[in-house]
Amino acid sequence: MGIVTIPFDFDKTSDRLGVIPICIEDTDRYGRAINPGWFRAVVPIADPLRRLARKVLGDPWLVSELAEGSVHAQWYEHGDDLGRNPSGRIYAHAKWRAQDLRAGGRNARRGIEVELLDSMLASLRATGDISRSAEFEEIATALVQHFTKRGVPHVSEMMDLWLSGWTWPEIADRIGKDPKAASKDFWRWFRRGLRHLGLL
Repeated sequence: MGIVTIPFDFDKTSDRLGVIPICIEDTDRYGRAINPGWFRAVVPIADPLRRLARKVLGDPWLVSELAEGSVHAQWYEHGDDLGRNPSGRIYAHAKWRAQDLRAGGRNARRGIEVELLDSMLASLRATGDISRSAEFEEIATALVQHFTKRGVPHVSEMMDLWLSGWTWPEIADRIGKDPKAASKDFWRWFRRGLRHLGLL
């Protein structure tokens, strides 16, 4: 097991004090050597990754944790198949990973979304607080409009069914999808909708 440091000549550069190094383990959790192409792919996006760590996580020194997680994830998913744009693959994953790290993990981030949807459900069903219910009706309507414009009206249907008390297996059966695939599809679009509305 070793560490790859980016820039590759970090120890030799005279400006090393002004550069935040990106350190990534060169083997995966099974002890297999990771294709060096994934490390080379980090080089052109090193500064964008540092900026991402600074902007989203508030600390550019977290760039190693961010980059390593994304490089390893691409290695597990694609292996030696680097594709046409391995740097783009790594950076796209890093953007999601940064959100996960900021929220305390993927489950924590997803917990925020579930909590918001639960809150919407409770508010839409509530009869005592008209103003609060109206606020969440407005959010639900905006989400439906967002899904329709993006050409995914089935996501609106899934949201409506969920708010009506349907279970995921029932929802998946209704729209003709596997429950896991339906749930993943819904949360992906729901998250995008929340970001579009500035709620996430």
